[in-house]
Amino acid sequence: MTKTSLEMKKLVEEFIKITNVKYEDQTDKIKEKSNLVDWQFHVGTNVIVSKNANREDRIHVNVNMRFPPEDSKLLVSKNPSFSKAVMEISEICTICNIGHQWIKDGETIAGLAIFSHIDEHNLDRISFHNIWDNVARVSGHVQKILRANFSNFSSKNNLSDETMDKSMYG
Repeated sequence: MTKTSLEMKKLVEEFIKITNVKYEDQTDKIKEKSNLVDWQFHVGTNVIVSKNANREDRIHVNVNMRFPPEDSKLLVSKNPSFSKAVMEISEICTICNIGHQWIKDGETIAGLAIFSHIDEHNLDRISFHNIWDNVARVSGHVQKILRANFSNFSSKNNLSDETMDKSMYG
């Protein structure tokens, strides 16, 4: 049976509460800026769970990694280490069926978004936590790839916080 946006929001909030991870309903803040998002939760420090207004049939789970300026300086297309990292990250995302998008600020790479979605007809506790775990796992692998390719990559973006360590099991 088809779920409404509000039904999906209530379900997701219950699924988040189970983990005891601190979260914030950011729907009102987002609505002030844009009508593109029906509702949004900010979970922990870097996980966003949202429902876009243009998609009635799914919700999105995102991990947004922001890179400090010292890391961004390493992420340039002329750097062979960056090209290698891009290929490795693309491969792991493809294998795990997770999307990724580099976040640019002008010509500078300011971050990386790792994301997936859950169709509304599959939205239950297990599928939600499986997607959350999968996005978190890929984000962890991405961190390892970046650190392996750049020996002085600091990546101060809180990926070791509770949102990565907590799941439906933790």
